[in-house]
Amino acid sequence: MSEFMVKTVNLSKDFKMTRAVNRINIKIPKKSIYALLGPNGAGKTTTIRMILGLLKPSAGEVYVNGFNVSENPKSIRGQIGLLPQFSAAYYDLTPLQNIKFILALNNLTFDDVNVKITDYFEKLDIKPDLLQKPFTKLSGGEQRAISFVMAVITDKEFLIMDEPTSGLDIARAKYIRSIIKDLVEEEGKTILLSSHIVSDLEELAEYCGILKEGSLVFQGDKEEIINTYSPETKDFEDAIVNAFQAPVGSKSISPEVIK
Repeated sequence: MSEFMVKTVNLSKDFKMTRAVNRINIKIPKKSIYALLGPNGAGKTTTIRMILGLLKPSAGEVYVNGFNVSENPKSIRGQIGLLPQFSAAYYDLTPLQNIKFILALNNLTFDDVNVKITDYFEKLDIKPDLLQKPFTKLSGGEQRAISFVMAVITDKEFLIMDEPTSGLDIARAKYIRSIIKDLVEEEGKTILLSSHIVSDLEELAEYCGILKEGSLVFQGDKEEIINTYSPETKDFEDAIVNAFQAPVGSKSISPEVIK
């Protein structure tokens, strides 16, 4: 079995006359947190959709846990937990009904996850009465917290999280980051993270891949990105900003740096 949870080989995607993703080679080691970063329009969403099997590559291949996504996209999607940028919950259901629905889709019951979900509810300050409200009556932060629980409670080995702490207060954001770290360190999950919140990236990401104009311009760990793009200040945020502003091809580290 592959040592990488995700591996792309010269992955490309064209939309009519525009190349959105250009021959990228991403490697996400198992049991790690990998942040996929880039300015708006860099190709992050397109890449994630190809990893999920929702979008067919124009060229190249995507492998998840050693399996070619193009050969069985539905099966691959069933192996991935997803926290999209915007809630995927059914708004005409209560949070509890949404959670039970996602569990049923994965042949699980509330009793199967009772201990873990009770812990999540306590950490994220999700009260019993909140679970019975219509989803539309929840605050943005409450909706995000429930969506996070829905993404992680089915115990998938690979999780994709888009802006996991967006819209959350300081306390909930802190606990989300703590849970994410526990998922990797204690449960051996692999997480692909996309976020614009630097504190999330600095605390969570072990590896970073930076997309710009559809090309993978950097791939490596946090120390490597700092040494490459901010050697003087040694500041992670400066490194990210400098990487986003650097012309494509001016500075890069081969994707092979991740062994």
